[in-house]
Amino acid sequence: MTLNTQLNGDQLYKRQIDKRKLNAPVIICDGLKTPDNLGAILRVADAAGSSEIILLDSLIDIKNKKISKLSRSTDKFINLKSMSFENFIMYRSRFSNMLALEITTVSSNIFDSDISHCDAVILGHESTGIREKVLALCDNTFHLPMFGTNGSMNISHALIVFLYEWRRQDNL
Repeated sequence: MTLNTQLNGDQLYKRQIDKRKLNAPVIICDGLKTPDNLGAILRVADAAGSSEIILLDSLIDIKNKKISKLSRSTDKFINLKSMSFENFIMYRSRFSNMLALEITTVSSNIFDSDISHCDAVILGHESTGIREKVLALCDNTFHLPMFGTNGSMNISHALIVFLYEWRRQDNL
């Protein structure tokens, strides 16, 4: 019988280096406002293999030390860009299948949909969601089904579910 023990840092790193697959969708955050959420998003992006995050019209100071601490220093390995909506319009052509993660009147359940061709996913502002002018740039809109009394979840948590469903559909 093999003893079930937790991996140490070196063992975990060796396991992960063999599985490293940095082709997960670019993460675009529309109007993100809290360093806590950015720290969590950076950590999720690293875990799922996203190599780039774009902060769209965000006022977050990306040099805030809280971000690096919350992200467990993954901010050093992920390309983090800030840009205005106007600059993003020109940048948009870089993505062939940009999806929004938002509950809308026409959004589809991610578990009933093919999201495997996604190369960019957009998350919204913590309170107001994705702006309509940004949603208009998306190829499709998807949501996570909610089963409780709350109508939404934290954007970093929703991103975890989205990226790992994308990984599952992409055959890890």
